[in-house]
Amino acid sequence: MSSENLNHSDNKVELKKEIGLAAAISIVVGNMIGSGIYMTPQTLASASNPKSTMIAWVITSIGSIIVALVFARLGEKYPATGGPVFYARKSFGSFAAFLIAWTYWIGAWICDAAVITGFLSYLSFFVPVLRESKLLAFGASTLTLWFFTWINIKGSKQVGIVGLITTVCKIIPLIIFIIIAALHFDSANFASASAPELEGANTISVAVGITLWAFLGLDSASVAAGDIKNPQKNVKRATLLGIVGTAIIYMGINVFAMGAISQTQLANSTAPLAEVINIATGSAWGGGFVAMGAIIATLGATSGWILITGRIALSAGQENLFPKVFSKISPKTHTPVNALVISAVAANILLILNAAGSLRSAYNFMVLIGTLAFLPAYAFSAAGEIILLAKRSSQFNLFIFVKSSSMSLLAFAYTLYAIYGIGANAVMWGFILMLAGIPFFVYMRMQNKEINSLEEPL
Repeated sequence: MSSENLNHSDNKVELKKEIGLAAAISIVVGNMIGSGIYMTPQTLASASNPKSTMIAWVITSIGSIIVALVFARLGEKYPATGGPVFYARKSFGSFAAFLIAWTYWIGAWICDAAVITGFLSYLSFFVPVLRESKLLAFGASTLTLWFFTWINIKGSKQVGIVGLITTVCKIIPLIIFIIIAALHFDSANFASASAPELEGANTISVAVGITLWAFLGLDSASVAAGDIKNPQKNVKRATLLGIVGTAIIYMGINVFAMGAISQTQLANSTAPLAEVINIATGSAWGGGFVAMGAIIATLGATSGWILITGRIALSAGQENLFPKVFSKISPKTHTPVNALVISAVAANILLILNAAGSLRSAYNFMVLIGTLAFLPAYAFSAAGEIILLAKRSSQFNLFIFVKSSSMSLLAFAYTLYAIYGIGANAVMWGFILMLAGIPFFVYMRMQNKEINSLEEPL
């Protein structure tokens, strides 16, 4: 089917546009402020030092805002479900679109599992038995996954309501955390810290790769454009307002967290923000308060990420990149039930594998692989915007190219640097992940009788 159809639908049943601007912003913010900001201080402390981490947060914040600007502009011009998949198909053709859909979809259900793992890590603050019983932890994670899958099946309106409530509830504890951590800030924690031995990358680039995890979800409005009211305007607004507000919160949290307690204490923590409050105040109530905020945040992010996972799979199915079973929309709920259920099964399998290891080690591995899985979508979207700009331009020279493509080129360069920062081991696994999808692409081309055609980008 043609990618010119912004609804990506080959049947009469379509997604309902039930998400308003406020709910769209909450989904963007909620998907970013999930487990990332609550768990990242510990991950960074084990891989970098405070000075490198501060520089990395500045680089990542600026880079993520630039990438968000690319998605905001593309979302304004092409408000289609599946965002990056649609942009890649329109710019580069079906093979590039498949690679983006394949890696993004896998990265999305990895995010589902990772956010739930982060939720359990903070829930264990109140229920210590979750750290001791892997069976109980697996049961709780599975129940959480399928409950929010059910919410998503009910409708995008319900997801928007969950996003609004949880986003408001999660921001209040974060502001309180920043205030308390700032009052107990000790510059000696910066001066005495040092970075561990790293292989193949300096501490800043490694920290950039880690901090980007906390910004994953910046393109949520673009992916869910088919569910958003007045998407031509609201996708752009939700993306920009969400990323800027989140970046400000992130900078405050990480700077004061690193100054409030030592690097060693952060690196060994399974619930870093909660322990910062406990150590700083000498009591347990503050940490419990932040832990409750983290629980709410990760629950909200779980709901939002399941939405995104389903929409990417739906878009790929409707573009004939995935099997047709992914393309179906329920006439009763107007949601992609098949795509949601299949994605949940994949995430559940990952949760089973995670049950064999510790919460912290499982989370850290998913951070690296999950982050890398999204970067091809960012890179192709940035490059795709350049192509789409060139197609609309009647004149072309070096000056016009640089002037019109400067933001896209910066976004592309930042994405490459982030890939470098993730490290050789994760990049290797990501490359294998991408190559593993090629047989599925060939199968889909044969099934659609396109194997002998030379399709040009649309």
